[in-house]
This record gives sequence, C-alpha cells and structure tokens, in this order.
Amino acid sequence: MCRPKASVRIRRGVSLAVFSVLAGLSPAARAQSAGEPVSTWKQIAGYTVGEGLADPAGGPVTNVWYSPAGNRLLVETAAGRIFETADFQHWRLNTTETAPPTPPSASAANLPEANARLQSAGSRLYAVGESNIYASDDNGRSWLNLTGFNNRSVIGGAFTALAVSAANAQELSAANRFGVWRSLDGGLSWRGLNDDLPDLTARKLVNRRTVVLADSTVVNYDSGAWVHTEDIDPDLTLRLALLARSRMLFNAAAQAGGLIYGGTGDGALQVSRDNGASWSDAAHVVSAPIDRIWADADRPESALAAAGSHLLRTVNGGLFWDDVTGSLPQAPIHGMAADRSAGVVYVATDRGVFSGNVPMNDAGPAAPEWKAVSRDLPAAAAWDVRLNPDNTLTVALDGYGVFETPAPHRTRAVRIVNGADMSDRAAAPGSLISVLGANVQQGRNGAVSYPVLAASTVSSQLQVPFEAAAGVFQLALEGAGDRWTVPLTVKDASPAIFVDAEGSPLILDASSGLVVDPNIAVHANSVVQVLATGLGKVTPDWPTGVPAPLDSPPAVRGAVTAYLDGTPVTVTKATLAPGYVGYYLVELQIPAIVNRGTSELRILMNGEESNRVKLYLEPDQAPQ
Repeated sequence: MCRPKASVRIRRGVSLAVFSVLAGLSPAARAQSAGEPVSTWKQIAGYTVGEGLADPAGGPVTNVWYSPAGNRLLVETAAGRIFETADFQHWRLNTTETAPPTPPSASAANLPEANARLQSAGSRLYAVGESNIYASDDNGRSWLNLTGFNNRSVIGGAFTALAVSAANAQELSAANRFGVWRSLDGGLSWRGLNDDLPDLTARKLVNRRTVVLADSTVVNYDSGAWVHTEDIDPDLTLRLALLARSRMLFNAAAQAGGLIYGGTGDGALQVSRDNGASWSDAAHVVSAPIDRIWADADRPESALAAAGSHLLRTVNGGLFWDDVTGSLPQAPIHGMAADRSAGVVYVATDRGVFSGNVPMNDAGPAAPEWKAVSRDLPAAAAWDVRLNPDNTLTVALDGYGVFETPAPHRTRAVRIVNGADMSDRAAAPGSLISVLGANVQQGRNGAVSYPVLAASTVSSQLQVPFEAAAGVFQLALEGAGDRWTVPLTVKDASPAIFVDAEGSPLILDASSGLVVDPNIAVHANSVVQVLATGLGKVTPDWPTGVPAPLDSPPAVRGAVTAYLDGTPVTVTKATLAPGYVGYYLVELQIPAIVNRGTSELRILMNGEESNRVKLYLEPDQAPQ
C-alpha cells in the first residue's frame, strides 16, 4: 500500500464548521437540506482515469475502425461492447455491427519494435508495437515514432489496433490499454476520445471512492475525477500475506476482527482464529470456486461467500455454511454487502444488483426472495456492491463505472442510528442520533423533549437531552401529518467517533483546529482532537440543544480512555466541542514513539467501547 510521507496535513479549506449537524445525515439528506434535488442513482466521477497521458485515459479497447465513408468511428471494448461516434466526442452503443477482420499484414525492410504489426495506408506504412506506433514512408528502412516522448508513449502502451480514415489519410485512430486516441495530422499530435466512452473496468470497491480495476490497478476519486494510485488491492494483499504466512493459497479472503476467512478454487471454505497460524475446514457446500467473501466488521462470526451463482452464509464463524441463494437469478455473483441489523443482503451479479432478506444474526430461513434494485442503471454486469455508513448503496458496473443511491431497504422503515457512525449502538445523554426515513419535526419521550437539529425527507438529526435517563424507551416522533414510535436505548455513556462519508475519522489538529487529511500521517508526539459523541453528561451542566461555549466548554464527567492498537494513549481533556451541539472533543497526546503505518484507534468510557477507526502514524524524523 502507498504510505503517507508527510506529517499532519490539513484538508484544503476544511474546518470544523463544515461538519455541522448535517454530518450525521446521508448525502441525499444533506442535498435536500441545501435545496438540491435528490436523484435515484448518481454516477460518481466518469469513465476516465488520470494517468499522466496526453488526455485522461479510458479502459482497454480491443479494436477501432472507421465506417466506409470515414464519417463514423467505431470501437470494441474489452467487455465486447461496440460503440460509435459521429462527432468524435459522444459515444452511443451499437448493437448491429461487428468488428471487421484484421487488415492484411504488410512487409517492411525493418521493424521498429520486435513483433510490431505492419499496416499499409497508401504509400505510408504503419507499425503498431507494444509500446508505440510508428510511420515509414520508405517501406520500413527508417521509422518515425508517432507516440513516443521522453522514453514513453504520450497515449499509453499495449496497442491493439490502428485505423486510418478513408476520407482523410492524415486522420488516425489508435486503440490500446488506455482507451482510444485520435490524430488529425498523421500522428504528430493526439487527443483522447475517452471522456464519454463507457469503459471503466471497475471490479472491486475498496471503499466508496477507491476502486480496483480489471488489471488490478487501484484508482481513487479526487477532485471530481478518478486518479491512478500506487495502492494495492487489499484483497490481493491479504491473500499474498496468507500465502507467505501459512502457505495457504486462497482464491478469496476476508478478515474481520480476529477471524480470517479463506476460500479456495475448488470450493473449500476455511477459517482461522489465530491470524492465519492454523485453519479449520468447513464442509463443502458447493463445488464451484469461492470468488468473494464478505465478513461483518462488527460481528465477524457473520459472513457471506460467493461461489459461482451460489450465495453461502455463516453465522457462527465458519463452523458451517448454508446456501441462501433462494430465487436469485442464475448468474455469477461478484460482490456482496449486508446490513446485519436489518437482515438485508445485496449481491452484485452479471444480471445486476439484487436485495434479499437474509438473517445474519442467526440461521433463519435459507431461501430468500430477491428483488432487483438496479433497473434504472445501465444494462451491465455489476461487479461489486457496498453499504456505506451514511445510508447509501454504492455499485460498480462493468464499463459504466460507479453509482450511488440511498440504500433502498433503509428508506422503507423508520429507524434510529448513531449520528457519528450510523451504527445501531445505544445513545447517551447529550449525544446525536439520526432518524432514517422520516422528516421529523418533534421528538419526545414522555415529558422530555428531543430537539430536532436538522431534517429532510430522507433523515433527521436529534439530540438526546442531557437529562435523559438510561433505559429502553419508545421515542415518539412527529412530522407533518405523520407519527412514528421508534425504540431507543440510552446508556450513561456510549462513545462513538465521527467518521466521514468514506469512513475516515474526523480528527482535528489541536494547534490549528482544522481537520486532518485522513491520507496523511499524524506525527509522533503531536496533539490531536477526536470528534466524538455519546460521552454523556458534563460539568457544569449544559442545556440541551444549545451550542457549547467557545471559551471553557463543559468537561465530560466520566473518565475517557483511548487506545492505539491496544496501547493506552494519554487523554489530556474531554469536553463539549465549542460552538456545536452534540459534539465532543477528546484531546489525545500521540506517543513519542510510534510505528510507521496504520494504527487502530478506539475510545472507551464506563466500559463502553467506540467504533474502531484507522490512523496513519509517522515516527519523528531523526536529527540531521
């Protein structure tokens, strides 16, 4: 994996003010609160990737050719789809034409690259090599490199085809691993035609903004576009580590908590409870290769496995697996995600995305009915699906990229989740809760009022009163003409660290008060402030629904402790977050000596543990 190289870096233009009470709402709710329309599916970025070439790159294109009149350009993608363009900007699917036969090979005195394919166009000879495209006007005695500059091709390599327009001998189009490229001056200059070509080969969702492509490269969403990174597919990293550690060759693997699941090419499922030192076998359920495994981060004993068109489930840490395929259409399954608390599973298949009611806490009915949830998406294979903490569903479609929508099952019923991490953990006096699926105007438990801080048709955010007692209650909620009664558990303390839409913790640099970039390391011996909720009552008492004072904010009454990878970290103070409602600041002193890389942070109070988040750490620089 690519590791941070700098110390604390602040996100450009981002302060705590950005993460107001709307932080606990889904993107759809935030959009509605800002007066923006909410769409069913929204595409994330587009089809191209920043690779440092002459123009943004696309996915691999296997063939390119012109229509006989030269007024249309056609391409065939690696997925076998044919697209055409007449304006050399916008592409449309062509379902009637097929790729023409490969042009007859020409001969030349010399080749500019070993195994280059020769192609004649009038008096000019072209050579399509692995690395570059060349032209010769003297039958190959000398060659002009049309794409090379500074020892690399300006339009990428791995060329597959070259086409010359019958209407203009100076017009060329080339296809390669990085898309399709066009020149109007005989190859002296090139521009990409990839912006509107649906050819992003998304295969796995590392998170909602990081995607593994078909060639195992990893791209990240940055400033509105996909950008190539040096990161490695985490699934591949885990499988290679297991191979090196225990000599186990797995086709798929997943790790959650202290459990590691592995699946082989012949359909065997195994589990390790000691970090891969030993493995136990489960009975073979199917004879197909295990292609993908999903494990619940909060309850590792619950997991899913895909084997061809079969979906398998375990609720006891892999002691046994049962087939829960049910009525799922017969098509290869590529990815899965589940909401264990709701008993809902989503699967990504060659025939789209489906959802089904599958109990994940116990071995409930094993023949669920499945419903398609991707009818409004382009007709393409779905390679992965992900449920996000902010109540959205992300899907990776072959060729068409990444799309998001509010998770369908979470919009059907009103329920309460924690405002920091969207989990179903208990609330605490003073903490933030989000009500999903309801536009709430008033909340009440008996005579105690729960102030509404933000609301939309998708979700609402409330604060638990500081005077709320511990217990299990039925919270009465009211909207415009609607009423709901929703169960709520309140404890004296129930800490939760705020995470953003990508699951990164919201942590402030103590000296500046700005939010630390999650991709850059926190330096040893520095002081950071963790944004949290659920730390309970404060001293002096503070009124519910009122922003904390900027000076001398009330301090948390109980003792807050913190751990990095299980090692205690000094908590210098814990208070309400100045100027905000329901937010707490837990200030930590990072140890003077830390290991470089990713560490796991958690906070505890009254025996209750928060969610676990990742921090990049960097040791102090050695004296020069």
